[in-house]
Amino acid sequence: MSTGDRKRELRRRVLAQRDALSVEEIERRSAEIARRVMELECYRTARTRLLFASFGSEVCTDSLLTETAGSGARLVLPRGQPGREELALHEVSDPTSDMAPWMWGIREPFPLRCPTVSLSEVDFILVPGVAFDRRGGRLGYGGGFYDRILRERSDLVEAGAVVAVTFALQIVDEVPRDERDVLVPVIVTENEIIRIAS
Repeated sequence: MSTGDRKRELRRRVLAQRDALSVEEIERRSAEIARRVMELECYRTARTRLLFASFGSEVCTDSLLTETAGSGARLVLPRGQPGREELALHEVSDPTSDMAPWMWGIREPFPLRCPTVSLSEVDFILVPGVAFDRRGGRLGYGGGFYDRILRERSDLVEAGAVVAVTFALQIVDEVPRDERDVLVPVIVTENEIIRIAS
């Protein structure tokens, strides 16, 4: 089986497990994950945080968006660009009014209301994903958007200022990887913080 086939099969299996969680379970587990993230020094000291707005059965990030917006740190969120392979980054002042569902139904910033931000200004990145392993392997949704971001900001990867959030059930023995895939240095679940030795 090719690496691509193995990724597709793992993605299908883990998403089915995650989608089986109740809304109450997602909320409870997400609250614990958010609490752990907020205690991380790399999060607390960051002045410009690139976060993401959760959708579906993902770890709910709403409390992190709200906390960042009210903390004095800059809240930066991605926006898909039709026909382009990279995400646009926008500063969001109010996550309740500055965003609406856009590509794939994900809440994204209004581009005319939210100024663009250069990736070079970011000093913390929160990363979504479908599956992870304890070596820092990450399986995303297949677009490669975050691998491109992490390659460009390898300095934040090396500094441990890139944090993936996931439910414990999404931690697997091994994530299939190819040369484009970037390892994440910190993974936060509702049960633990996994720090990958460099």
